[in-house]
Amino acid sequence: MEPFITHCNPPRHEPFYYDAKKRAKLFHGDSCDILKYMPDSCIDMIFADPPYFGNQSGLKINRKDGHTAFFDTGKAKWALSKSLEFQFDFHYAWLTEAKRLLKEGATIWITGTYHSIGVINVVLQDLKFKILNEIVLYKKNAPPNFKGSCFRAVTESMIWAKKSEKGRTKFNYKLMKAINGGTQMKNLWEYRAEKNPFRHPATKQPIILEYVILASTNVNDVILDPFAGSGTTGFVANGLRRKCIMIEMESEYCSLIKSRMEGKYGEFQRKTKAEGPV
Repeated sequence: MEPFITHCNPPRHEPFYYDAKKRAKLFHGDSCDILKYMPDSCIDMIFADPPYFGNQSGLKINRKDGHTAFFDTGKAKWALSKSLEFQFDFHYAWLTEAKRLLKEGATIWITGTYHSIGVINVVLQDLKFKILNEIVLYKKNAPPNFKGSCFRAVTESMIWAKKSEKGRTKFNYKLMKAINGGTQMKNLWEYRAEKNPFRHPATKQPIILEYVILASTNVNDVILDPFAGSGTTGFVANGLRRKCIMIEMESEYCSLIKSRMEGKYGEFQRKTKAEGPV
């Protein structure tokens, strides 16, 4: 087994979790602080699901739609609405470091809702990233609009961008076409959210991470997730034989990620068709 890379370790930070066999590391702390201690051009791909800053309703709702029985829109402090000035400053801070860490030709994937994706788009362009695609994530079993005050929200956006104009874009086009039954993949990705055996308010579905990782990385590449959440990126990266560095601010979720990586909630099961080399 090839040892996990050490040159990407941020000095002054000991990992909350490290498994040499799984080639996964998790750091507990603020990504805006930890990222700046990592060396230049050491990352092959970044997946980021940063805070959306869109929660302002304060609703607490009993649900009967097949998901969790109770939904609190005050589920996490990091989800609370913030001023535009705060949002721009926040995204400039971590995306500036993300750009520095990416290798030439490497790409970043960032998810968001209408609350946040516009700000992220502007920041990416101002930092001279090259935007490649906007992917629409269509959740077929999304919950209803509980108040009946507007249309039911069933999509999120995901921007795929390259570090700069330089370098050849890492994109496994033929593999993604093979996975899609021999047809060119569209920028509309449909999926159904699965119930999790653990509690986390904003878990990304493994199928999304499979598409992202297979499309833009190769075996043994190093993936970074600066907002790790429930650890789906590391969980899928390990299953697809990639290396992964995760950063998570909440200690509760760090413990969840550790348990998940150790197999407490089941082993990795690939969702996509296994056609083509992985």
